[in-house]
Amino acid sequence: MYIFSFILQTLVWIPTRLVLAFFVRFRVLGTENLKGFKWNAIIVSNHQSELDPILVPASLNPFKKLMPMFYVAREREFYEKNGLSKYIYGGLWFKLWGAYSAYVGKNNYELSLKNHLTLLRDGKTILVFPEGGKTQDGNIGKGKGGAAYLVHATETPIIPLAMKGHFKMSGKDFLFRRRHITLHYGKPLYIKDLFTDPKNIVVNETRDDYISAANKVMDEVRKLHTNI
Repeated sequence: MYIFSFILQTLVWIPTRLVLAFFVRFRVLGTENLKGFKWNAIIVSNHQSELDPILVPASLNPFKKLMPMFYVAREREFYEKNGLSKYIYGGLWFKLWGAYSAYVGKNNYELSLKNHLTLLRDGKTILVFPEGGKTQDGNIGKGKGGAAYLVHATETPIIPLAMKGHFKMSGKDFLFRRRHITLHYGKPLYIKDLFTDPKNIVVNETRDDYISAANKVMDEVRKLHTNI
């Protein structure tokens, strides 16, 4: 399935960039923090809109190491099933684009995120929205611990990312070019930046350590967001 994600994300990259550049004056900051990145990463971002899974791959060179992009999604039952949405959210198209389900209610990070552990160990980059859903007020909320667990389990670095400009953007806002959308990448964070003593963390027994580490990342996201 990986190859389909690469093909789809690469094919739509040029038209997506052109559309975004014209209608929302799309801007990407902090790309110097991605230069020389030789391996995969966990990109951690705030969640403003359903456009977010399109905006992030559109902001990166499709032929660089960090691409294609894969996602932490919810199980299909979570998404609305009325109309066309049942064919988009949680369906085959979702999977082809690169979205893999996390399994909620397991009380076990390893079981909940088994798909994403495999992706990271296969050298793939994943995008995580630690808030657990779209913002309701435009502010950046607290993070859940899953992204920090993935760092601890795989020693994959995190790249914080802030997105701004498209919260509650309407079709009219888009067509009449009323919004400017900016993505701002921060400096990579490594396991040593997030945990005082990672070797002594027992998985699923010290969840507070993961939540604390996740909120260190979200603090960086807020700083980036403020500087846009």
